[in-house]
Amino acid sequence: MDFDWTVKLVLIFVLLLSSAFFSGSEVALFSLDKKNLEANLDKTSILYRYLTNLINFPRRLLVTILIGNTLVNVAVSIVAVALAIDISNQFNISLDIALTFQIVVITILILLFGELLPKVLASKDPYRFAKIIAIPLHYCSIIIYPVSETLTEIIKLSSSKLYFDKSKSALTKEELVDLANIGKEKGTLEDDEHSLISSLVAFTGLSVSEVMTPRVDIQAVSVNDDYEKIIKVITQSGHSRIPIYKYNLDEIVGIIFAKDLLIYVKDPSLIKSFNLNTLIKKPLFIPETKLISELLKEFQEKKVHLAIVVDEYGGTAGLISLEDIIEEVVGDIWDEFDKAENHILEINDNQFVALGKTKLNEINETLNAKILIEDDDYDTLGGFILSRAGSIPKVDFSVTDYGLRFIVKEIQNKRIKKVLIQKLNTTEDN
Repeated sequence: MDFDWTVKLVLIFVLLLSSAFFSGSEVALFSLDKKNLEANLDKTSILYRYLTNLINFPRRLLVTILIGNTLVNVAVSIVAVALAIDISNQFNISLDIALTFQIVVITILILLFGELLPKVLASKDPYRFAKIIAIPLHYCSIIIYPVSETLTEIIKLSSSKLYFDKSKSALTKEELVDLANIGKEKGTLEDDEHSLISSLVAFTGLSVSEVMTPRVDIQAVSVNDDYEKIIKVITQSGHSRIPIYKYNLDEIVGIIFAKDLLIYVKDPSLIKSFNLNTLIKKPLFIPETKLISELLKEFQEKKVHLAIVVDEYGGTAGLISLEDIIEEVVGDIWDEFDKAENHILEINDNQFVALGKTKLNEINETLNAKILIEDDDYDTLGGFILSRAGSIPKVDFSVTDYGLRFIVKEIQNKRIKKVLIQKLNTTEDN
């Protein structure tokens, strides 16, 4: 009888080790970085070959591990039940009590030594753990292969018949931003990494109208302009692509590339035969409601860098470039021709000068303010003041709200150019 108990106890111990083996393998192999594997292992070694064979087929690997883990956990439970029955018979203990005790003990042992401990160890050093389990798991996968391959094919067939709403991701945008904020607070994410994640999350929901260069800021030339005028506009604007219009900006007929004028710069004698119509490229027109994520794909497919944005009436609302879209993710891109422009200039702790085109989100972030964007018709400081004024304001017109006073300091071509922002204390605001 004692020998029989010893066999059962040894068998339970071996099965618990097997459970730990499969549980740790799951964490280790699914945490492995393939590049790290290539850097640390000789590509001709058996370990490298076995490990790559395992991780290259993740679905089959997962099925193999789950089958192995399930089998050993069922086996350890069966042996434990047999041991409990032996104890009940030998010591004349109630079978119900013996089985209840066995369930509690074996559950704790499986959770602690078969699941938690091996997974913690594997997560701390997946590379070392993977090297230990690579060879035995490889042979286990060969033994279990007929069953695992059959189940894998059944899973593929079943999942292909099911409909999954891909728009519902495991994490919402808000949850992803919250995780990024937590990472920044704990120091696991650098500021630039946090900004990149936040920008990428916001990117998918941005429309063209939120990113485009507005109509009033478009640098364009007429189809009737001569070479000197076109060169002057290109030189002053610093842009490599300029829209061409017929009568006004609502009738844009094409785009001219600065590089196409280099031949005339190199050989001025050709200027007399200059013909703008031969250089005009067909423009891409898009609605202002189009998402910039969709526009980026269209830019890639059509191999263009610039699009003309039209409103619901077919008039020109603005233009948007590939650079504008990229800047929404990585931030402003400056080249040797760009002039740095501060949207918000701090005078002192309580006073700031901001450009009218400054986004309200930027003002909220810089001044730690809470200006609500109540209307879809505006998202800039100038638009906010215009909505409160109800007409084109004059210099020194002021608006007080959200604990701030906004004073118009410069108007240019009916546009609010500069605004003085003053922080107010609670008493003054009231």
